[in-house]
Amino acid sequence: MNKTWVCAAAVLVLLGGCDKKPAASSAAGESQVAALVNNGEISVHQVETLLRLQPALGARFGEQASPRALDNLIEQELAAQAAIQAGLDTNPQTLQALALARREVLARVYQDQLADKVALPDTAAVERYYDEHPELFSQRRQYLLEETVVQVPGAEADAWQSKVQSMGSVEELQAWFVQQKAARKSRRFAQWAEGLPLDLLPSLAKLKPGQSLALRRPDSLYVLTVLKTEESPVLLGQATPAIQAALMSQRRQEAVRDGMTRLREQAKITRLMPLPGASSAASAPLPPASADSAAASAAR
Repeated sequence: MNKTWVCAAAVLVLLGGCDKKPAASSAAGESQVAALVNNGEISVHQVETLLRLQPALGARFGEQASPRALDNLIEQELAAQAAIQAGLDTNPQTLQALALARREVLARVYQDQLADKVALPDTAAVERYYDEHPELFSQRRQYLLEETVVQVPGAEADAWQSKVQSMGSVEELQAWFVQQKAARKSRRFAQWAEGLPLDLLPSLAKLKPGQSLALRRPDSLYVLTVLKTEESPVLLGQATPAIQAALMSQRRQEAVRDGMTRLREQAKITRLMPLPGASSAASAPLPPASADSAAASAAR
């Protein structure tokens, strides 16, 4: 979960407890109050909300998670009351921070509502994903890799990349680096397929032991050399829960992206604050956001 979202949500949870008078003394009312702090109160719902927003508390403290969460809220309530008594609640920076927190919470709630409408992937979708990613499932491997970052003159980067990827052994590769007097750092490590970058995995899966994949970086070449592989396939039945989770995550992101794109298309947006280095065209109405930018925004 996004840390900013957790912090913003926690702010709004606390706002509900600041400077409140205790609830009327009825059996139903008292059951909803977890603690009275001076003239304020902390509700059971606020404790539950904090635990929901910070699941690590439950994982770490188990049965003591609720008391821990309540202690945290009491500390924050005391500090919040002190801030109000000191007049900090009317500070312009405080008001701006609260407005930003409120906006972010409302935006996240709306985006979560969009994501929650996504249907669970059916059997056909799971099977299709399994068949399209053999490197993760039916042909899953553990890789022993040598990672090398080598300094490369920019004008020679293309030639070095082709040369590295044409070699068939790590000994040949390292000997060539020595011959070129190239500054480099290397390390060896073992990793299962699912622990490797998914955008690199299909290319790595095609390599035989001794072959390398080289990626250009500014002033350097990032090289992964396959030293050894060990087959460990995963059957469809074993993979189904993980595939459903992956597809659900992808569909939720797409639902948020599409929903935000629709909102931009329907809205009239005018930027009045000039951006550094921007022309006067910056104040013109914005075009609809691209799918990629909307997805990136939703993922933050």
